[in-house]
Amino acid sequence: MYLFAAAIVASTVGLSSCSNDEEGVVGGEAQSVANNVTLGVYVNGGVNKKASQADVNLGGAIANISNVVVVPVAGGIYQVPIVFGDLTATKQTAVKKTSLLTTVNEFMVYGNVPTAVLSATSDPFKGFDYKVTSEQKDTKLGDNGFTSELCGPMALIYGEDAKVFSTSTNATEENFWNGATWADDKSVIDPNTNGIKISGVKYQVGVLASKVFENTKFVENEFDLPEGHSVTAENWTTEISAKMKLTGVFVASQATTINEKLEWSGEAWLTDVSPSSGSVTGATHAEGEWSSLAEKIKAVENGATQKVDNADFYTVVAPDKASKIAVSFQFQNNTGYALNLKNGKKVANGDYVYYSVELNQKENKDVFAAATTTILNARITDWGNGTPTPPTSTDLIIGVEFDVNWIAGLSYDFEI
Repeated sequence: MYLFAAAIVASTVGLSSCSNDEEGVVGGEAQSVANNVTLGVYVNGGVNKKASQADVNLGGAIANISNVVVVPVAGGIYQVPIVFGDLTATKQTAVKKTSLLTTVNEFMVYGNVPTAVLSATSDPFKGFDYKVTSEQKDTKLGDNGFTSELCGPMALIYGEDAKVFSTSTNATEENFWNGATWADDKSVIDPNTNGIKISGVKYQVGVLASKVFENTKFVENEFDLPEGHSVTAENWTTEISAKMKLTGVFVASQATTINEKLEWSGEAWLTDVSPSSGSVTGATHAEGEWSSLAEKIKAVENGATQKVDNADFYTVVAPDKASKIAVSFQFQNNTGYALNLKNGKKVANGDYVYYSVELNQKENKDVFAAATTTILNARITDWGNGTPTPPTSTDLIIGVEFDVNWIAGLSYDFEI
């Protein structure tokens, strides 16, 4: 599910000797002959996700897949890309006529790679490197020493390096989507092929769906109170907890660049500082025990899909094979008082404090994987457990509760 597929349909005229179809016309091997073809793209079952990283909402409406591009590859040589533009939620198919070398044995398919990065032209494909732009959301973040560069989340990139595809000898434009006969697991285009279908194009990013609960208790002297001010167990929620503002989530050591072969590289702090709800002014105050919290987010079946509703953040993340990944929630201290941390540090009014967990691999599953949702429920139990900067690792390893999936992912519950 959540796949779109590219399909290439050879026309009924067979090989041609037109001027457009001379040998090597699209940059491949000179001895190859080009066929006239019809290239079609469709969305399989709809895309129940937002297309931009700023609007990721796993429970949201179907949205466009932008900048869909298919690049034929002949013997390792990129050909001229075929550009489809956007696939909309209301019209999820598109076709284009083009010329295709008979030696094409691989297809690179892309969606949602920004047009400025993936600039397809009439020349043979040159590849791309898409790097997340650096962000500096607050000057204070640059002064506290934890990083020289912050990066925002990726777009919801789709991709597939298709070296295996389906072929047909009776496909036409009219029966291609319904009625043609297909042979699967093919890696070559034989002379009788007049239809090629590429399936399995999926997200090349994952999503961290996270929610933060607050259930702290009164701690004497945890905040520096000027004379005449009083904080008690009775007014702790209104005077302290309601004024600790959830402002962001930070992920340590995330890859920041993806290339045309869908390989990841680079390393920086990833930060998502715009809660997807648009109205998060503080953590969700959750009374009672973990087991009874109805608000806790989880993956639920929605027809043939999985979705996650009511998270504080839906953060697009790069796949990551690290065995331990530190995730930190950023709060701004707006209480009017300095916060005394258990490590002896202070957080002045207006400054940031981080509450961190470490996510571990489980049962040979990566914490972040392509086309996978990772669910993180975190509950703040003591404001003194924060740190002035987000750590690259943490000893706060509590455990893993259950597995859920966008295709198949992990779910974590933590108390901090």
